[in-house]
Amino acid sequence: MKIESNNVIYKEVQKPKQPLLWLIVLSVAAIMWYGLIRQVILGLPFGNNPASDAILILFWVIFGIAFPLVMLKWTKLIIEVREDGLYIRYTPFHLQYKKFLYKDIKHYKPINYSPLKRFGGWGFRVNFKGETGYIMSGKQGIELTLKYETVVISTIKSEEIIKGMDAVQKDRL
Repeated sequence: MKIESNNVIYKEVQKPKQPLLWLIVLSVAAIMWYGLIRQVILGLPFGNNPASDAILILFWVIFGIAFPLVMLKWTKLIIEVREDGLYIRYTPFHLQYKKFLYKDIKHYKPINYSPLKRFGGWGFRVNFKGETGYIMSGKQGIELTLKYETVVISTIKSEEIIKGMDAVQKDRL
C-alpha cells in the first residue's frame, strides 16, 4: 500500500483563550487609541513629555492595530497527524510546518501538565531541562521523546492525536 506523506489523518487548530492575554493586549491597544485621539485629533498633549505626532501614530499603528490583530486574530497552533509524522505550525511565527517524523520519535504519550510550572507560561518555550514547548492553552498535551530532546505540544484532544498516531504506526508495520 502506497502511503502519501501529505495525507492528513487528524487536524486540530487552537486559538489563544487566556483572558489575561486578551486583557493585556486590548488594554495596550485602548491606551494607544486614547493617545492618538487625545493628541493627534484633539490637539491635547498625551502625557507629561509627549512624543511627536509621527511617533505616536507609528506606535498606534503597531500597538493599537497590528499587535492586537496578530495576537488575537492570526495567532494559532495547528497540529496535524500525517502519514509520516506529526506536523505543527505556530502562526504567525512559523512560516512552515515543523515536522516531527515518526522515525525520529522514540516515544509519545498524552500528558496533563501545568504550562506555568513546566515552561513558565504559554507560547513557544524552552525550559531549564531543555524541553521545548509549543503551548497555546489548556493543561492537556502530548509529550514527544525524540533522540536528543523532549517536546510538549498543547492539545485540546490528546486522545485523538494519539489515536491517529497509533493508527499510522500500525499501518507502517
